[in-house]
Amino acid sequence: MVKRKYLISLFFLFFSNLCFARVYIDIEAPGQEKIPIAISYFVGERKIALEARTILQKDLEYTGFFEILKPETFLEEKPTLEVDFKKWQLIGAYLLIKGQIKILEKDLEIKLYLYDVYKGMKLLGKRYEGKINFLRYMIHRFSDAIIEILTGKPSIFQTKIAFVYEEKNTKEIYITDFDGYNFYPLTKFKNICLSPRWHPKGNKLLFTSYKKGRPEVYLLDLKKPEVIRLIHYPGLNISPAWSPDGEYIAVTLTKAGYQGIYLTDNKGKVIKCLVRSKGINVSPTFSPDGKKIAFVSDRSGSPQIYILDIVSGKIRRLTFEGNYNTSPAWSPKGNYIAYSGMRDGHFHIFVIKSDGSEIKQLTYDEANHESPSWSPDGHFIAFSQNGKIYILRMADGCKFPVLPKLPGRQTQPNWSPYLR
Repeated sequence: MVKRKYLISLFFLFFSNLCFARVYIDIEAPGQEKIPIAISYFVGERKIALEARTILQKDLEYTGFFEILKPETFLEEKPTLEVDFKKWQLIGAYLLIKGQIKILEKDLEIKLYLYDVYKGMKLLGKRYEGKINFLRYMIHRFSDAIIEILTGKPSIFQTKIAFVYEEKNTKEIYITDFDGYNFYPLTKFKNICLSPRWHPKGNKLLFTSYKKGRPEVYLLDLKKPEVIRLIHYPGLNISPAWSPDGEYIAVTLTKAGYQGIYLTDNKGKVIKCLVRSKGINVSPTFSPDGKKIAFVSDRSGSPQIYILDIVSGKIRRLTFEGNYNTSPAWSPKGNYIAYSGMRDGHFHIFVIKSDGSEIKQLTYDEANHESPSWSPDGHFIAFSQNGKIYILRMADGCKFPVLPKLPGRQTQPNWSPYLR
């Protein structure tokens, strides 16, 4: 993000149809038909124009909202910014994207447009200017704008995923764009780093590290960048989680021989003990309203997920099926909790309503599926499968690998909030 800040020289709104109010896609409606969309070849330098079109097409394919029409059906003879709506109606396009790319010395100027073919009207127009190596970023911006104007909701194309990369007996924290591009290390401790957790504003990360020989919690400021040893009480300091407002941290500590979940301020100073018992109490995750925490405890004899009401202090068990359930992650809307549960010898990803009803199993492969993390729009879940990271689309269960083939294992993904 820091790099992006310096290299993008200019980005601004070109124009948009602000009075446009129709929602084309109801993202809450089940079984919605895909909208036929044509992505015309862009005007301009051929190689970059083709790359831009490919990035945009892949972005839209991720959503599952569109039927992307094949270029072989197009009736245009060459790329142009002019629009003959009848030609696009004849091939069945409902929406149309056109664009132009110009090279301005060392920068790119990109103009992109979205049209409603049957109404014969422009829905969206954007102009972006930036360094050539930020082509992906500029296209992702336009993809976000498309989804927002069609659904009325923000989308995930500018988000990132933090994860643990394991290679040569070390585990470091890495970061990648949501689609697996632009990945790089955030830590170079040459030690064991675990459990990355995004700050709600997306500018900081908490993680656990054994840099000093025992597990302690560190804070990475992505803007400076700077790493601070934040929580380092005697004993364990593991599995931190931010409160929704970023003012508090829930973290597992050991005190007087008991493992408990404690609430600290954002400087790591303990405010109070939230949960304490014999055995394990780990992996806290806040509800979106900050009033509850889901966590893992073995107080009933096996690891299960419990929910704590922070105000009343009451604890109730959430999961009863299976003898090993772990890694809870509260959905952005607060209605579901995703978790990893052991079934028939493998861990699978499940979701359950926060009242304990409607358990759904999302993965079935004979592999271990662990550490679920919701996208900020709640339409995807990232998880690790046998050392690789995948994202699963909630609407239809389709899953996609995130990163290219790498020699090391990738685990414990944590999806960022919106980064705009």
